Amino acid sequence: MEKADIKISSIYAMKIGKNIIGIRIMSQNPDGHWVGVNVNTNKEFIIKSTDRLCGLYHAKRGGAAQDAAEPSKDAIIKNERATAKPGGLSAAAKVLQEAAEPLNCQEMVKRMLEKGYWQTDGKTPEATIYSAITREIKEKGADARFRKTERGKFELVK
Repeated sequence: MEKADIKISSIYAMKIGKNIIGIRIMSQNPDGHWVGVNVNTNKEFIIKSTDRLCGLYHAKRGGAAQDAAEPSKDAIIKNERATAKPGGLSAAAKVLQEAAEPLNCQEMVKRMLEKGYWQTDGKTPEATIYSAITREIKEKGADARFRKTERGKFELVK
């Protein structure tokens, strides 16, 4: 923007970091700087350069109308999980359900990769699955999907 384009009491968009906020220009100092106020927080700013101003500010829609129109973040995350590829633990549960017998992690990973349930570029996927299964057993206790039957072997809790 040009210095001549800036008018007192107009609201302009100002870039601060990666955010764009609305600034109402209140006055101009004798040294050429402007005093502005954030339209949301009423915090004062001194604007030394017109480079930070991005043009006129257009406010977003109101809060209640916006909430009703847009789904919540939790709903968006759940939809992404439903459409995304299954993770290693989900694939392990599926393989154990099909096997109907305790398997060790090497055998689970071999079957998961053969059937295309899981894809990984890791060097030790069996260690990853072992760690994830033992962590789930430790954190969830009786609610875990897996149970350790013998050394290195797991089965699905029915």
